[in-house]
Amino acid sequence: MEKNNKNIKDTIIGILVIIFYFVSTALTYSFTKLIGINYYSLNQVAKQIYLILCEVVITVIILYIYRKDTIPNFKDLKSNIKEYINKYIRYWFLMLGLMILSNAIITIFTTTKISNNQSDIVELLGSYPVYTLITTVLLAPIIEELIFRLSIRKIFKNDILFIAMSGLIFGSMHVLGNTNSMIDLLFIIPYSIPGFMFAYIYTKSKNICIPMGMHFMHNTIMIILQLIIGLI
Repeated sequence: MEKNNKNIKDTIIGILVIIFYFVSTALTYSFTKLIGINYYSLNQVAKQIYLILCEVVITVIILYIYRKDTIPNFKDLKSNIKEYINKYIRYWFLMLGLMILSNAIITIFTTTKISNNQSDIVELLGSYPVYTLITTVLLAPIIEELIFRLSIRKIFKNDILFIAMSGLIFGSMHVLGNTNSMIDLLFIIPYSIPGFMFAYIYTKSKNICIPMGMHFMHNTIMIILQLIIGLI
């Protein structure tokens, strides 16, 4: 009975946190109206500061809600970081290889070389560099792991179902809002691969900081490569 009650409580918390995240994110551009400011009238620097602050606040709130999960996990990571790196780093290389392979296959069926989501990141990097770097490298790995891994895990207790749902939802959220044609939906595959892999790692390690750390590393490497390509 006690275990069932905990499962129900976890499920409710997971659902509510997901709802909070998507609602607060959707209302980001409307918050300025509460203090009588039109977001779209702000200059570029002010917009970046505002967007970063909003994402920081949302992240901090969710971190606080999940403090009983994240604090012990972080302490465990600090104590066993070398062991975790040796054990799970190979999964990142596997993930990267599968992403490259799936992208290569997609380009066979379409002239589109990169997803619209990736195009948006490149555009943002040029227009809002500080915001893009901070959110992509620092904030996104935290908030996305808390939402797409920790929250979804609280809802789906079965390992296989959790990994499948976590990966597909993660991939879909990176693609569905930026589709111009049905062919763009193919990019759900390479975007779902990190979701599957991070979910698998979380299932095995039972420590949300492990996939979070790998997410940090992955996004950082991708941004560095993007900057290098831009300079070339």
